[in-house]
Amino acid sequence: MANENAGASTFSFTPPEWLRSFNNTPRVPYATVSKELLEFTASRLQDQADYLKRLADCADLTEVIKCHLDFAQQSWSRSVGEAGRVFEQLRTPSVAA
Repeated sequence: MANENAGASTFSFTPPEWLRSFNNTPRVPYATVSKELLEFTASRLQDQADYLKRLADCADLTEVIKCHLDFAQQSWSRSVGEAGRVFEQLRTPSVAA
């Protein structure tokens, strides 16, 4: 009989008290930044996959070094550009806010 109540946990669909503090937070800027960050992560992962493919196709050490340097330069410039875009999203006041 004790096992009958074991499945009945104290789980509730009522949000915890700490979550209620987010109700007054404007969601649009955070949703936009979250979307930008996810797109940034996806594009960086795609760049890494492309880099590994090119690296696997290298025939000698010179090509390996060139491939690595190209990837490092591309990653740095894209990361700086994307970070600037994300910070600009944070600075721009939202229409809905």
